[in-house]
Amino acid sequence: MDIIQLSWFQLAIGFIILLIPAAIFWWYKTGLNRQMVIATIRMTLQLLFVGYYLEYLFDYDNAWVNTAWIMVMVVVADFATIDRSDLKPKRSLVIPIFFATFLGIILINLFFLELVIQLRTFLEAQYAIPITGMVLGNCLRSNVIGINDFYYNLRNNKERYQFYLASGATRAEALYPFFQSALKKAANPTLASMATIGLVSLPGMMTGQILSGSSPMTAIQYQIMIMLAIFSGTILSLFLAIKFCNRTVFFENDMPDPSIFKE
Repeated sequence: MDIIQLSWFQLAIGFIILLIPAAIFWWYKTGLNRQMVIATIRMTLQLLFVGYYLEYLFDYDNAWVNTAWIMVMVVVADFATIDRSDLKPKRSLVIPIFFATFLGIILINLFFLELVIQLRTFLEAQYAIPITGMVLGNCLRSNVIGINDFYYNLRNNKERYQFYLASGATRAEALYPFFQSALKKAANPTLASMATIGLVSLPGMMTGQILSGSSPMTAIQYQIMIMLAIFSGTILSLFLAIKFCNRTVFFENDMPDPSIFKE
């Protein structure tokens, strides 16, 4: 079964549909039309760049180059996570979150790519890059939720945290309920998706494989693997990010550095 190829003209026609949200935004004076245009242009240019680059990457298929590209992806995700968590990009956050995300992604990738799929070559680009992108994108979303909840919950409940410390709790013991809350909120979106997948929605990877000619059962097998990778990577990267950051954002008196907050 061959995939139907789209021409650039056909793709251009697709942009016409944006007139509908544009009209709704205009009617209700949301002021979002400019942002929509900018976001659409950025999306198009970024995807075109990535598309051309990935063609080169797939042809060259060098493990070191693939690893370097993954590191670039993690760096971008690192700053996006901090920014969307309403925290400042201070060194005490940037470096720990980078290493936590990179370590979490690499461990998950090595497990699924090398032990489950058993690639023909180490970190084969055709599989390593798109799977990393899917896992990293979901990790970013959950990390934003978890990290924001952890530090702002801690700031808003400062007296509770201080009470735990004054009662003789160690820093780790005093932070336990805040850690618990962050993990729950970060995990809930992925758990909800896992619980309804296939019934409510057909996810992107599965749809893409079916459109490219793969059998539905093969697509399902890969989608199950991806969901396991996403959930495991999400929880691992968030756990490591908070653990690593807590080594650098707390003063010797066990109080968090207030300068990490934007507000």
